Amino acid sequence: MISNHGFHYQLKKMSVLDFEMTTIRDLDESIDTLCEFFGEEDQDNSLAEEYCPYFGVLWEAGIGLSQHLAKLDLLGLKVLEIGCGLALPSFLVTRMGGDIIATDFHADVPLFLELNQKNNQIVFPYKAMNWRNEIERTRSDLGLFDLVIGSDILYESQHPMQVAKALIAFLKPGGKILLSDPGRAYIQKFITSMNECGFKENFTTQEIAAELTPKNNRRDIYIFEFSN
Repeated sequence: MISNHGFHYQLKKMSVLDFEMTTIRDLDESIDTLCEFFGEEDQDNSLAEEYCPYFGVLWEAGIGLSQHLAKLDLLGLKVLEIGCGLALPSFLVTRMGGDIIATDFHADVPLFLELNQKNNQIVFPYKAMNWRNEIERTRSDLGLFDLVIGSDILYESQHPMQVAKALIAFLKPGGKILLSDPGRAYIQKFITSMNECGFKENFTTQEIAAELTPKNNRRDIYIFEFSN
């Protein structure tokens, strides 16, 4: 597959939750490809979010969130996924009868979504959105939602309050937020940020089978539900 930025992705297929998902073959391999593509004088772009294909991996947090969603009654709910990447939770919500919109800002997300939607015969809308600086514009376009979800999106120090405000901005009164996390350093700061915004949390865990993890080790993922 050719990226919209001009370099090539090497791909593989995975079966998870009865979905057949095409992903990048290996993240490190793709980063090496980017380093060669940009050359030694422009190595910073190789790890920049707008280029680096972090989105192209089925992260354990996305699998855990999907496993959790599979236990809920989602029929007829209006749902928004922020930072969707390969959007496994959006596939699950659609199969469960929810009305979801997936969002991300990497230019190549639509390439993989189109392929995986075709492979699984599931269709849901996608909107390009950077939750850091496009909340107001996008909210006026998309409206508000019964459920706002995200997985593994707390990986920088400035993210906790940014993510909290982004999730809350799209929530209907009485709605809920679901966030999955592998236990990154900023999760407690995020919980505090949500509490400061008037939201209380409940949490549970989802066990990810070893064969679905990169290191072939069973892993627990934290699932946080927020409501006010």
